[in-house]
Amino acid sequence: MPRTSPRVAVAVIIRPMSDAPTPGSIGPDDDVPKLPRGRGIRLSGMQLIRVIGIAALLGFLVVTQRPCANAISTFVTSFDERGSAASGPAAGATRGSSTGSSDLDRYEQLRPGMTEEETKAAIERARAKAH
Repeated sequence: MPRTSPRVAVAVIIRPMSDAPTPGSIGPDDDVPKLPRGRGIRLSGMQLIRVIGIAALLGFLVVTQRPCANAISTFVTSFDERGSAASGPAAGATRGSSTGSSDLDRYEQLRPGMTEEETKAAIERARAKAH
Protein backbone atom coordinates (compact mmCIF):
# COMPACT_ATOMS: atom_id res chain seq x y z
CA MET A 1 0.00 0.00 0.00
CA PRO A 2 1.46 3.35 -0.99
CA ARG A 3 2.25 5.72 1.74
CA THR A 4 0.82 9.21 1.60
CA SER A 5 2.14 12.21 3.42
CA PRO A 6 -0.18 14.12 5.71
CA ARG A 7 -1.54 17.34 4.33
CA VAL A 8 -1.22 20.51 6.33
CA ALA A 9 -3.24 23.61 5.65
CA VAL A 10 -1.52 26.95 6.10
CA ALA A 11 -3.47 30.17 6.27
CA VAL A 12 -1.79 33.50 5.64
CA ILE A 13 -3.51 36.63 6.78
CA ILE A 14 -2.49 39.77 4.94
CA ARG A 15 -3.35 43.02 6.68
CA PRO A 16 -2.40 46.49 5.64
CA MET A 17 0.06 48.06 8.03
CA SER A 18 -1.62 51.36 8.62
CA ASP A 19 0.19 51.87 11.94
CA ALA A 20 3.69 51.74 10.44
CA PRO A 21 5.18 55.08 9.42
CA THR A 22 6.18 55.51 5.83
CA PRO A 23 9.28 57.45 4.85
CA GLY A 24 8.62 61.17 5.13
CA SER A 25 5.52 60.74 7.26
CA ILE A 26 7.26 61.33 10.60
CA GLY A 27 5.95 64.56 12.04
CA PRO A 28 7.72 67.08 14.27
CA ASP A 29 5.75 65.91 17.30
CA ASP A 30 6.95 62.30 17.05
CA ASP A 31 9.59 61.16 19.52
CA VAL A 32 12.67 60.55 17.32
CA PRO A 33 15.96 59.58 19.02
CA LYS A 34 18.71 62.10 18.41
CA LEU A 35 22.33 61.16 17.69
CA PRO A 36 24.78 62.42 20.28
CA ARG A 37 26.83 65.37 19.12
CA GLY A 38 30.41 65.86 20.21
CA ARG A 39 31.28 68.99 22.12
CA GLY A 40 34.94 68.95 21.07
CA ILE A 41 37.87 68.54 23.40
CA ARG A 42 37.68 70.68 26.47
CA LEU A 43 40.97 70.87 28.31
CA SER A 44 41.81 72.78 31.43
CA GLY A 45 44.90 74.94 31.53
CA MET A 46 46.96 72.32 33.36
CA GLN A 47 45.94 69.56 30.94
CA LEU A 48 46.85 71.78 27.99
CA ILE A 49 50.30 72.44 29.51
CA ARG A 50 50.82 68.69 29.95
CA VAL A 51 49.85 67.92 26.35
CA ILE A 52 52.17 70.61 25.00
CA GLY A 53 55.01 69.43 27.28
CA ILE A 54 54.71 65.81 26.14
CA ALA A 55 54.60 66.88 22.48
CA ALA A 56 57.75 68.97 23.01
CA LEU A 57 59.49 66.06 24.78
CA LEU A 58 58.67 63.68 21.91
CA GLY A 59 59.93 66.21 19.39
CA PHE A 60 63.16 66.63 21.39
CA LEU A 61 63.71 62.85 21.48
CA VAL A 62 63.21 62.52 17.73
CA VAL A 63 65.67 65.33 17.00
CA THR A 64 68.41 64.19 19.40
CA GLN A 65 68.23 60.43 18.84
CA ARG A 66 70.79 60.14 16.02
CA PRO A 67 73.48 62.54 17.35
CA CYS A 68 73.31 60.93 20.80
CA ALA A 69 73.58 57.42 19.34
CA ASN A 70 76.61 58.47 17.28
CA ALA A 71 78.31 60.02 20.32
CA ILE A 72 77.78 56.92 22.47
CA SER A 73 79.01 54.66 19.66
CA THR A 74 82.17 56.74 19.30
CA PHE A 75 82.73 56.66 23.07
CA VAL A 76 82.31 52.88 23.33
CA THR A 77 84.50 52.08 20.34
CA SER A 78 87.24 54.45 21.51
CA PHE A 79 88.39 51.79 23.99
CA ASP A 80 89.46 49.49 21.14
CA GLU A 81 92.36 50.50 18.91
CA ARG A 82 90.80 48.86 15.84
CA GLY A 83 87.77 51.15 15.95
CA SER A 84 84.97 48.59 16.06
CA ALA A 85 83.20 47.29 19.14
CA ALA A 86 81.54 44.50 17.12
CA SER A 87 84.84 42.76 16.40
CA GLY A 88 85.04 41.20 19.87
CA PRO A 89 87.64 41.56 22.62
CA ALA A 90 90.98 43.17 21.95
CA ALA A 91 93.70 40.83 20.71
CA GLY A 92 95.93 41.26 23.76
CA ALA A 93 93.13 40.67 26.26
CA THR A 94 93.34 36.86 26.30
CA ARG A 95 95.61 35.20 28.84
CA GLY A 96 98.25 37.92 28.88
CA SER A 97 99.61 37.32 25.39
CA SER A 98 100.61 40.21 23.19
CA THR A 99 99.29 38.98 19.83
CA GLY A 100 96.21 37.02 18.80
CA SER A 101 98.08 34.63 16.47
CA SER A 102 100.27 33.24 19.28
CA ASP A 103 97.12 32.18 21.15
CA LEU A 104 96.18 29.90 18.27
CA ASP A 105 99.61 28.24 18.33
CA ARG A 106 98.80 26.73 21.72
CA TYR A 107 95.99 24.62 20.26
CA GLU A 108 95.99 21.56 18.04
CA GLN A 109 93.59 21.63 15.14
CA LEU A 110 90.98 18.84 15.02
CA ARG A 111 89.39 18.61 11.59
CA PRO A 112 86.38 16.59 10.47
CA GLY A 113 87.31 13.37 8.76
CA MET A 114 90.47 12.69 10.83
CA THR A 115 91.21 9.05 11.54
CA GLU A 116 91.44 7.77 15.11
CA GLU A 117 95.23 7.66 14.93
CA GLU A 118 95.41 11.30 13.79
CA THR A 119 93.01 12.38 16.56
CA LYS A 120 94.99 10.53 19.24
CA ALA A 121 98.26 11.99 17.94
CA ALA A 122 96.79 15.54 18.06
CA ILE A 123 95.60 14.97 21.63
CA GLU A 124 99.03 13.71 22.68
CA ARG A 125 100.74 16.73 21.08
CA ALA A 126 98.34 19.05 22.97
CA ARG A 127 99.11 17.30 26.26
CA ALA A 128 102.84 17.60 25.59
CA LYS A 129 102.50 21.34 24.90
CA ALA A 130 100.47 21.84 28.10
CA HIS A 131 103.24 20.42 30.31
